[in-house]
Amino acid sequence: MIEEIKMKTGHFGSRSWELMVEYLAKWLVLNNKTGIPCPPTAKFEGLNLEKDAVYEHLESLDLFRNYYEAAKASPWDHIGEVFTEMELEGPGQNLTPRAVVELMTRMVHDTRLPVDGDAEFFCYYSYRNYELWHYVERHFPPTHLTPMELPIHTQLDT
Repeated sequence: MIEEIKMKTGHFGSRSWELMVEYLAKWLVLNNKTGIPCPPTAKFEGLNLEKDAVYEHLESLDLFRNYYEAAKASPWDHIGEVFTEMELEGPGQNLTPRAVVELMTRMVHDTRLPVDGDAEFFCYYSYRNYELWHYVERHFPPTHLTPMELPIHTQLDT
């Protein structure tokens, strides 16, 4: 989709990525795929729902539906990965590694689904590095970390 946008608009880098995100959002709203109960023509602040020539070209190639189906089959921040692959992030701006996201999701939702060994090792290694950093910087082990208790309760549960 990015390549089609580049060819049709002459924009590169962050502008082509921004257009892709806007077009995907527009398609989701116009096709009532947002998961938000609202009429398909509901105005989302800042989102122009008028179709332009580039949008219609992408729609004629069925790229929106193909992206939607692929993302639905394999949920992940694919747009964020494109952002990273295009090296658009600035200093101090990067995505949370997938292994960390998967472990955080598992912890929050407690689905009891297995996470692959590499993800668990990565999270364990990151945690151990944090413990060591904390001890070196503050000269005592981190006491603010506590084991997670199941079932998990959040502010939404109260």
